[in-house]
Amino acid sequence: MITKNELISEVPTNIIIDKALDKYSGKVLFPEKVAKAKSMLKGVELPKKKADD
Repeated sequence: MITKNELISEVPTNIIIDKALDKYSGKVLFPEKVAKAKSMLKGVELPKKKADD
């Protein structure tokens, strides 16, 4: 997983990130959408991974 600092270092120089947005770091802004997505994913059955012998 990419870290926040790695992501910021990859931002083009002509884009400015507002430091006021740091207050949202680590917070779930739309908990109802996350809950809906989790419930939808519970019903999804992923294919079984084949074991390599």
